[in-house]
Amino acid sequence: MRIWEDTSGTQVKADFVRELFGSVELRRPDGSRHSIPLENLSAGDLKYLRTRIPPEIELEVRTQSRAKERNKNTTRAAYEQFVDNISVVTATVNVRQKSSAAFGGILRAEVYLIGKEVATDDYRLCGKGASQIQLTEENRRAFTFETSADFRVYEEYNYDMRGVEYAGYLVVVIDPSGNKLAVRTNLPWLEGDEKIEAMRKFYVDAFFDENCQKRSVPRPRYYEGRREF
Repeated sequence: MRIWEDTSGTQVKADFVRELFGSVELRRPDGSRHSIPLENLSAGDLKYLRTRIPPEIELEVRTQSRAKERNKNTTRAAYEQFVDNISVVTATVNVRQKSSAAFGGILRAEVYLIGKEVATDDYRLCGKGASQIQLTEENRRAFTFETSADFRVYEEYNYDMRGVEYAGYLVVVIDPSGNKLAVRTNLPWLEGDEKIEAMRKFYVDAFFDENCQKRSVPRPRYYEGRREF
């Protein structure tokens, strides 16, 4: 809730509700509504409206996987004796403004690419990226960017399979006030504000479980055997 002012100096303490038919609709603390035409809104409040009040957006995420090309200077025999596969997963994020009101502020989009350990029930944050988003007439109020990460599955010398396979993504769009404007994920267990906030704090290669609690680095079997010896 903030103080809004019109060009005549009249002030009203209220929350923004919506912009409709050339006016700003506000809600007072008692629940009553108050409307101010845009042309009568103070310069400061008009700037606030255009840069701090986020628009309605549509968030679309697509992922694509491809095999990573090996070093051409490495002989195939050097890595074909054991299984060793690397996939590159690219997430393409498209943010499009749905509402018609002009918005000159900056949104922030965050992408998290998540892998599943093949030897345990742990997950790993394999990649993350972020982008500042401006929705303008020049870009037709739509913005697209990509984030990629490697996912490697390989065979240990004791023939145990190790590494991580692609599991899913999390995309979060943040408004100028730091609030979540939109969230997309293909992992049902990742839904919920607490888990999302935990994910946002992880560094790349961090291990965690489905409750988004950090886990220690998984150790291969031969490592644990030597430690016990």
